[in-house]
Amino acid sequence: MCHGSLRVSRHNRDVTPRFLNPFSRLRSRTRDVTSSLVRPTPIEQRFARSPLTRWIARLALATVVVAGGTSLFFFPLMDFVTQRSAIAERNSEFSALADANEQLQTEVNALQTPEGIRNAARAQLGYVLPGEQRLSLVPMPKLPTDLPPTWPYTLITDILTVRNATTGTPSSPLAPLAP
Repeated sequence: MCHGSLRVSRHNRDVTPRFLNPFSRLRSRTRDVTSSLVRPTPIEQRFARSPLTRWIARLALATVVVAGGTSLFFFPLMDFVTQRSAIAERNSEFSALADANEQLQTEVNALQTPEGIRNAARAQLGYVLPGEQRLSLVPMPKLPTDLPPTWPYTLITDILTVRNATTGTPSSPLAPLAP
């Protein structure tokens, strides 16, 4: 046989034949390299000889892959979601504080004028200019009528029942206490 043919005789199987086509030569080299990769491993050279050991090894490998995927993707994703909600909460707090700061700045600006100082003194301290009279137009709060049944409250309850019996029904919450 000649070297230009595609067939190789048995005695020189290890020698690569000379091909006329360079693609055929490349295909032959690739086949030689990949045949060693796909050739089955003898049983005595295998890591796991029994099928049960191989399945356990595969299960352990799958567990490691799932744990790695979880640590690389799931936990960072959960941290991202948690941080995003925390950032949204902080932004809402920031906007509320910015509004409060704006209101306080408006109040400070008003208090820097004489008219603002006078109005604040009237509202907060009850300041009245000479010749003015202050009137309170706030309704009186309701007084509690249920007192504890112990001394001295029993004495007050008795006084209120006697006054209500003599005057009738009171028109205001402070009527029983009026002289």
